[in-house]
Amino acid sequence: QAWGPFDLVLGGSPCNDLSIVNPARKGIYEGTGRLFFEFYRVLNYAKPVPHDQRPFFWLFENVVSMRASDKQTISRFLQCNPVVVDAKDISAAHRARYFWGNLPGMNRPAVPLPCDRLTLQECLEPHCFRVAQFIKLRTITTKMNSIKQTKKAIFPVRVDGEEQGDVLWCTEMERLFGFPDHYTDIANLGRCGRQRLLGMAWSVPVIRHLLSPLKEYFKSSTTMRSGTI
Repeated sequence: QAWGPFDLVLGGSPCNDLSIVNPARKGIYEGTGRLFFEFYRVLNYAKPVPHDQRPFFWLFENVVSMRASDKQTISRFLQCNPVVVDAKDISAAHRARYFWGNLPGMNRPAVPLPCDRLTLQECLEPHCFRVAQFIKLRTITTKMNSIKQTKKAIFPVRVDGEEQGDVLWCTEMERLFGFPDHYTDIANLGRCGRQRLLGMAWSVPVIRHLLSPLKEYFKSSTTMRSGTI
């Protein structure tokens, strides 16, 4: 009550103990999987009191590749089923995720904007003779080898005049997720540390897609004058 009222609660718990890609996963009730219940606790604290008619929205995200039982548990607590949104429709990389929430229009198709980079080539540094070997990349995770593509572990970039391929540069990875250049250039992080940050991040175009209907609920005289919401 001292901090509120709240308009929006966003969250996503770590997926390493939920994803079936991890053979040592512990599930929803153990390890980092239990952090979902922290989101559930915060959500219940933030909800408006009964008879409060103001708009209140929330969104929870996690990986699609989880066990059906874990998905059912999350849906039971949040009292709704998730929608699947894949970043491949509005970015240059696959990143299918479950989203639970009460945002308007969550089921609508994701439509790219003119500013969206839809192919890997659009994300590469120009004038550096770097050529994309794929149109879109598979999901990039915190693991360094997730940059390489297919079971043959092919580098995503070919550099003219060189036989061996190349990994993505940091700014190229940031563009893939929709972040500004050098967004992860903090605390002297190296390339591996910056990929780990991005591997845990949401795709910016996807979040923009999900949150854009809220513009109508939070209009103000300032945003209407400036034309930005």
